[in-house]
Parts: sequence; C-alpha cells; structure tokens
Amino acid sequence: MTSGEQRGVWTAVALITIAGLILRILAARGGLWLDEAWSAVTAQDVGTPAGVFVGINHDNNHHLNSLWLQWVGSGAPPLLQRALSIVAGSATIPLAAAIALRRGRASAILAAVAFAVSPFLVTFGSEARGYAPMLLAWVAAIGVADRWLADPAARPPTTAIALAAIFGCLSQATMVFALAALGPWVAIGRWRAAGWRCAVRDTARLFIPAAIAVMLLIAIAWTAAATSRTGFQFGAREPHDDWKMLTGLEQLWTWSCGLWVIAPMVAIAGWFVRDRFTGLVLLTAIALPLTVALLALPNSGASRYYIVAVPPLLLSAASTLPVLWARRGVWRLPVLIAGALFVWTAIERDGALVADLRGDPGQAVSKLIEVAPGGARVSVALSRSTAILIAAARSRGYRLTIDDSRCAPFRFIERDGGNRFPDPLVHCGRQFAEIARGDPNGVSGSHWRLYARSR
Repeated sequence: MTSGEQRGVWTAVALITIAGLILRILAARGGLWLDEAWSAVTAQDVGTPAGVFVGINHDNNHHLNSLWLQWVGSGAPPLLQRALSIVAGSATIPLAAAIALRRGRASAILAAVAFAVSPFLVTFGSEARGYAPMLLAWVAAIGVADRWLADPAARPPTTAIALAAIFGCLSQATMVFALAALGPWVAIGRWRAAGWRCAVRDTARLFIPAAIAVMLLIAIAWTAAATSRTGFQFGAREPHDDWKMLTGLEQLWTWSCGLWVIAPMVAIAGWFVRDRFTGLVLLTAIALPLTVALLALPNSGASRYYIVAVPPLLLSAASTLPVLWARRGVWRLPVLIAGALFVWTAIERDGALVADLRGDPGQAVSKLIEVAPGGARVSVALSRSTAILIAAARSRGYRLTIDDSRCAPFRFIERDGGNRFPDPLVHCGRQFAEIARGDPNGVSGSHWRLYARSR
C-alpha cells in the first residue's frame, strides 16, 4: 500500500470518526436514565476515590466511570457526565479501522463505518456507564493479539494485554468474559501454526501477567464486599431463563448489525474465507452464551451481558465482506443485502435514540421548573426512581424534595417495558393529571410519567 493510499484511507477514517463522535454527542443529550443516575448518585455519596473501590459494592459500580462521575461532580450537565463514554466510544472507531487495515483498505473503512454507527455501540458509547471504555480496552487487546498472531516471532505483547485487561476490568466486569475468549483464541491460533506445546507455552507467557492483575482486582472487590455490612448487591437479580436469554441475544444482534440473522451469516462467511476473527466470533457469540446457560447465571436476559461479542463480529464482517465482493458472481448480492440492511436499520435506530434520548428523564425536572420554579415535593412509586430525580435536579441546580407521602403535589411513576401506567391516578381523594412523560425505544432508558395534583 502506497503512502498516498494510506493517507486516503486515514482521511476517510478520520471523517467517519468525526461523524461517529457527533452522533454520540447528539445521543448523549437529555437526563440520566435509571442505571446512569444511580451511578452518579452513589459516586457522589461515597465522597472519595477510595470509596469507589471499597464503598460501592454493587453491580452498577463501573469503577472508572464512577471515578469520572465523582470528579466532574453531580452538578455537571449530562453531556459532561457522559463524556468518558463518548470519547472512549469514538476512539474505538479508528482503533478498529487500524486492526482491519491489515486486511486491506476496504476492510478498514468498513470497520470504521460499522463501529461508528452500529446502534448498540452508539447507545453504550453515549451513556454514563463503563461499557464504552471496556470495549475500547477489548478492541485494543484484540488488536495486539491479532498482530502478534500474524508475526509470532515478534516480542509477545504481554504488557499491552495486561494493561488492556486492567483498564477493561476497571471499566466494566464483562471484560472477564472477553479475556476468557481471547486466551483460547490465541491458543488455537498458535496450536494450528506450531503445535500444542508451543500453544500452551506462548499463551501462558502472554496471559499470565494479565491473569494475575485481574485476580488481584477480583480479590479487592471480593474483600470489600465481604467486609461490608450489606455484602455485594445487585440492582436486579433475575434467575436464568432460556427464553429471556434468547430474547436478549436477538436484541443484541438486531441492534448491532441490523437483523439477528446477519450474525450467523457473517460467522459462516468468515469460516468459508478462513478469516482469523471467525474463531473469536464463535467463542464470544456462541461459547459465551452456552456457558452462561449451562451455569444458569442470573440476569442472563440482558443483551449487554454479551456485548463483548459485538467487536469480533463487526471486525469479522469488515474483513470478510470485501473478500466475498472480490469473488464476484453469486456473492455480491448477499453482501449488498447485508450492507443495505445494516445501514438502513442503523439510520432508523440511531435516529430514534437521538430523538427520544432514552426517555430523557431530565424533562421531568424541566417541567417542574416550569410549573414550580421555587422547588417541588415529589413522591415516587418505586424507591429506585429517586436517583433519577435527584441526578436531574442536581445537574440543573433545582431544589427538589423526595416526599414519602402519596399526597405530595407531584407524583413520579416509572415502569419497566410495557407495564401500564395508572389512568386515572387518584391519591388522598385527589386526582392527578399527567404533565410530562418519557418513553425510550432502544436497548436502554426509563419509561416514566410525571403527574401533578389537581387544585
């Protein structure tokens, strides 16, 4: 590849990255939804960085994100509170392009487009949680491992893998799933190239420092939980359900690549053209869910549980589709169909995210400022909803009081999914009228209604 061709590729990647950044900024407007709000409130409540590690023994504590939220403060606008994810999600775009560039210019540009506009990545790359920084670390780990597999005579990237593991695990604990897939992927690659003895030796040399670091982080988290009064807590702990898990996986692939059927098609095509990423796709997209099902792990119906499978699939698609296109004939039609479906659904779903802003709970406080500028007493139907109102009020500097009485002048009701809201709403012999609402259409957000007591 000539220097001029490289400049052309990187100019295109830079423009795509800027577009991905703008898209994430647009999607990051609006108030924090439930999980984000609890992250912001608890980060402020513990008071110190040390408290983030030993004082928040909760599955919603994504450590680097909590540190960021603590540092910017509870009065920061939501866009700033989400800035860590916005930057990390945007940085993943050129990183993925650099990995795919080893397969060709078309692969680099396709990877940049996929990582820039995939609705699943845009969603988690624009909210105040730890998934986007974790994915940045995960893609970096894939990149250094892939480069070493292509040139095993080079020095093993032991330090880079360890740093990616530390950064990823501090960002979000599902990085452990990613590392559990990366090790076998590297081992299989070395076994095919040099036999099982070299595979065992080289894989151990590459991953032992990372494994030690991860075990130390787990030990710190376990010790903090074991010595606390409440132990380790879950925001919601739902038992494993096979049907819910399949629904979550369908949502994952639908929101990642257009239709769920595209995911197995990409895996089959990657296997056919002998793309190295196919093995990682099989480990993360098939072996991981099967393991979760066999172990009957809780909360397995959440699509984000399997988010580590998205980067390998998109990288595999970016590497495989240009190869199939170059073969012409019967292959070009399915490539065109898959590309068209991805682009169409990405435009539709990213547009919906930008429009509804995860239900934008901040509009509830905006309405309160309009009708009660001096402050308001609000009751909540679910105790968990208090964080949503507190976070929105703090970011706007509004005086809001959570009132335990249902007779308070305002009532905030939040629901999961399709659960119905009361109509009419009557408390203390008075009817309440709806004055604001929010309904998200994506993979995250809060459904809510704000009611005002009749005069």
